[in-house]
Amino acid sequence: MKIDQRELDELKKKVALGNRILFNQGLADYHGHLSARIPGSPKFLIKPVLAPLGYITYKDLIIVDIDEYKKVCEENWAKVAGKREVTKLKSPPRETMIHAAIYEARPDVNSVVHTHQPLATAFSVAGVPLLPIYNQAAPFAPETPIFPSPRLIYTLQDGVELSRALGDRMAVLMQGHGITTVGEGVEQATAHAVYLERTAYMQWVASSIGKPRLMPQKDIDVMKENMTYRSYDAFAYLASLLKQGKRV
Repeated sequence: MKIDQRELDELKKKVALGNRILFNQGLADYHGHLSARIPGSPKFLIKPVLAPLGYITYKDLIIVDIDEYKKVCEENWAKVAGKREVTKLKSPPRETMIHAAIYEARPDVNSVVHTHQPLATAFSVAGVPLLPIYNQAAPFAPETPIFPSPRLIYTLQDGVELSRALGDRMAVLMQGHGITTVGEGVEQATAHAVYLERTAYMQWVASSIGKPRLMPQKDIDVMKENMTYRSYDAFAYLASLLKQGKRV
C-alpha cells in the first residue's frame, strides 16, 4: 500500500521525533540512527551521517532506496572515512546497511533503531544476553542474541550476518559496539530501545543482589502482547518529555 505526500510527511515527522527521543533519553548523540520503511516501496527514511539526533527535523531526513544503496554502500563509507574535519555531507549514515539488511530480511519490521547506549552495550561486552526479567522486557524473550563482533556494519555481508544474528527477535546486542532494535513501527522500535536500556539497568542491579529470575512463560506471553500496543503510549509519553524540556 503506497502512501501519499501527506502521509509521507507525517512519517518523516515521526522519524525525526523518534530520533530526538533517543537523544533525550541519553541513548544516542550524533552516533546512532532511527529509520522507518516507506510503505509500498523498497525505501526508508533515515537521518544524515553524524547529524546530532537531538536536532533532527523532518526536513533533514534522507530517503534511501535499498536496491540502490546496496550498490554503493562501501563507496558511501569511503566518503567519510579518514576525514579530519566536521562531516557536513548529507549522505546516509555509514551503517545504513544495518537498516537495509533488516528490512530485506524482516517484512514484519517497519522501523529500525541503532544506538551505542552504554548499559546494554556493557552487557554485549560481557557477552551476557538481556533477559525477560520484568514486564517491559517481555519483548526480548527468550533473550537478546549477541552479534559477536564490534566491527561497523557497512558491507553487504556485514548486513546479512547482523540480520541473521537478530533472527526473529526484537533486539540484538552488538559486542563492544551497541544495539539494534526493531518494531512494527517507529513507536515500537523506539520504545524497545528505551526499555532495552532499562532492562540492562535492572538486570545489572538484580545481579549485584542475587540471581535475576525470569518471568514465568505465561506472563511473558501476556506482557509481550501488551507491550505491542503499549509502545504507542510509551512513545507519546517520551515525546511529551521533549515538550516539557526534560531529559531523563
